[in-house]
Amino acid sequence: MTEAGVAVERALVRAGVAAGERVAAVVRDPSLELTLLDVLPRLGIGFFPLDPDLPQTAVDVLLQRAGVRWVIRDGPLLDRHRGRFVGRDDGPRLLLATSGTEGGPRVLAFTRARLDASAAAVSRALGFTAADRWLLCLPLHHVAGVQVVNRCRLVGARLETALPFRAAEVLERIAAGAVTHLSLVPTQLWRLLEADPAFRPPSDLRAVLLGGGAAPPDLVARAVAAGWPLWLGYGLTEAGATVALERAEADHPPGRVGRPLPHLSVVVRSRRIHLGGESLAEGWVTAQGVLPLAADDGLYATGDLGRMDERGRLWVEGRVDDLIVSGGVKVRPEVVEGMLMRCPGVREVAVIGRPDPEWGARVVACYAGEWPEARVAAWVRERLCGAHRPAEYRRLAALPRNAMGKIVRRALRDVFQFPSGP
Repeated sequence: MTEAGVAVERALVRAGVAAGERVAAVVRDPSLELTLLDVLPRLGIGFFPLDPDLPQTAVDVLLQRAGVRWVIRDGPLLDRHRGRFVGRDDGPRLLLATSGTEGGPRVLAFTRARLDASAAAVSRALGFTAADRWLLCLPLHHVAGVQVVNRCRLVGARLETALPFRAAEVLERIAAGAVTHLSLVPTQLWRLLEADPAFRPPSDLRAVLLGGGAAPPDLVARAVAAGWPLWLGYGLTEAGATVALERAEADHPPGRVGRPLPHLSVVVRSRRIHLGGESLAEGWVTAQGVLPLAADDGLYATGDLGRMDERGRLWVEGRVDDLIVSGGVKVRPEVVEGMLMRCPGVREVAVIGRPDPEWGARVVACYAGEWPEARVAAWVRERLCGAHRPAEYRRLAALPRNAMGKIVRRALRDVFQFPSGP
């Protein structure tokens, strides 16, 4: 164990934190988080890493919901929290908050075995071995960041860190041959391409796993053309990260995410994606215990819509709760967004619904780009009609995103004071 690990263990013992309890961390020091991720399971203690950028009110809600008594912060090492956990966990668990892009976040529980099932499957798919080096660029309060650490631990590979993410630093380390594998969200990939448009990754970099939301087709095409070994994936916290993945092509069709990994079962019912298998979260965490995530048939109904093609590849086609019904017509935001992303004056876009007494809801296009609203509207008018044509355009400097790069539609509704109904 490292010197830092020994110090943390002694502090926990002195404070009286016992096996079976839960400890949260609200810190900005990634080395401390890595130490906790290593030490707490050894002591039989559950670990709950939290986003330090969350408002204190949100942190308090999550701590209470998870029944956490102990909190580690950047200042004093260990604080008591008023939360109370009834009973004890029968084994160390990792607790993770869902992203909360729609509705409030909840807390999920994972045993190490569940997380390892996903880490092992992704390592096999990408040919990740003990001779490789994975660069950690994602926060450890998200499952994608945790799983980078777990993959390295499982196969005995070297873990490199680049936290906080700085594009120039990451490019330097890739150019030096110090990285073979990399996980990114689309925003990070865009920043790497912008930092040095002429950069071409060396052959040492064998796989870049892109997640955290759908990647714009233009971004994928640009990265592939520049020689980035890009893998597109579909994943979610509830499944322990990656569900399906495949190597990206220059003209990769939007929504196609590849074949599901063998440790998971994927079933599409009425267009809704259901998941089951070894890496599925144990359940939702409450102060009274863990409530099962899966239904009686062992499957979890995600909030994602999709289909399986004749070659066994999964296509993700939007969110159940993003559907806009306007004048009786069901409008999928991603269809409108796909057209708007082809507009030369639009860099990024998100479509939301605005309640309307006549139509039930009207389509509103929120975008960032160089063109004014009237010019974008004129361009779209020639390409979309009926309920799919936005009734309103809102130009912003940038769209709100969470730490994993996902657009937060709820935040857009809050900005414009639209209810969350449509």
